[in-house]
Amino acid sequence: MPLLKHHNYELRPLNPGDIDELKQLHSKWFPVEYPNSWYNDITTNTDRYITIAAIKHGSIIGLIVTEVRESKSCSPDEIALLDRVQLKDSTLTYIMTLGVRQEYRRQGIATILVKEVLSRLKTARDVKGVYLHVLASNKQAIKFYESLGFNCCEFIPHYYTIMGHFQNAYCYILYVNGGHPPPSPLQVIIRTLNDVVSYLCTLWLYIYMSAKAKLRNHNNR
Repeated sequence: MPLLKHHNYELRPLNPGDIDELKQLHSKWFPVEYPNSWYNDITTNTDRYITIAAIKHGSIIGLIVTEVRESKSCSPDEIALLDRVQLKDSTLTYIMTLGVRQEYRRQGIATILVKEVLSRLKTARDVKGVYLHVLASNKQAIKFYESLGFNCCEFIPHYYTIMGHFQNAYCYILYVNGGHPPPSPLQVIIRTLNDVVSYLCTLWLYIYMSAKAKLRNHNNR
């Protein structure tokens, strides 16, 4: 992705030269310690990760890291986010981290970062959903994602372990490129009934046509 100018800062992908700054920012923003290999991967593997950094005066003031996950390598919980008819050759994009420096918050930077990722995914037709996990107690983040159209799809008890304590989480998802959630139990019943009716109609038509052909042959003798 080429460097893009946005108001008084610029947007560009992360690169290996950002690693030291990334480590500092992530240690401040998130209660998770990432291994060195993760920083190497997100700054070099552009097929697997979509990253965007907001740069001002040569420093990162905000960033987003997302991972593209093929359905065939997803966990059962991730697979359950999509309708089974869409699983073949489909991918999901997971928002791993999103953060903005304290002094630049409430200026719309996080919104722009998420929208830039969504804009890029419009050309990736195999991507059917963008999802993330958020602390159940983080009301501000929940409100933010809901304002962008994300919907809560699951409550997960004890998803995080922070400072030795379990914390609950919500999973939020935004369906894109024609993606949609799995059917509800009622929809499954309706779909099954439709399949049964379709099969019975096909069977009846086959029996009717066979009987008609036999009668025609009998009359021609």
